[in-house]
Amino acid sequence: MRLAAFLLIFSMFLIVPAISVAQTETQSEETPAWDGFTFTLENLDGENKSEEDVFTDGTLYLVDFWASWCRPCAQYLPHLEDMVGEYGDYGFKVIIFCIDEAGTISTARSTLNGEDYPFTILFDTEKEVYGDLGVQRIPTTLIFNAAGDELWRHVGYSSGNEDDVRAKIEELLPDYPADAEEE
Repeated sequence: MRLAAFLLIFSMFLIVPAISVAQTETQSEETPAWDGFTFTLENLDGENKSEEDVFTDGTLYLVDFWASWCRPCAQYLPHLEDMVGEYGDYGFKVIIFCIDEAGTISTARSTLNGEDYPFTILFDTEKEVYGDLGVQRIPTTLIFNAAGDELWRHVGYSSGNEDDVRAKIEELLPDYPADAEEE
């Protein structure tokens, strides 16, 4: 009898936490993906920007991690600029996270200030966002929808990869017309 009582009480300690975990998992599925993804980083103008400032009024966001010392990153930037021109009217936005550290940040600033890029550039010098998103090398390109769900990830860049990125954007961009390439 004591064994049965002990097993009953012991099972209660196992069941109650399991119910709590199940409720937490259900709640997190309903929580937007941007929740918990927070940052305040400096932009090129020296202003602090948060996720609420940069992930607004877009339907599809391309996030890229970049550094001044990364040659493939530099080769990729003009293509990202072109993509904003091609897809910007459909709610496509690009956000660049520069991961240069103290020793190279001045080079990054002068390189990026020398151009008039049509996207948001933020300095992730402590690699907070880099780590939060599980990035391990650069360039890494991620595509998110307006709800903050990661839809696609590509690591690295070599000539021609921009065509793959364009194809993925056209596939995922909600209002992009299927026949727009023919126009």
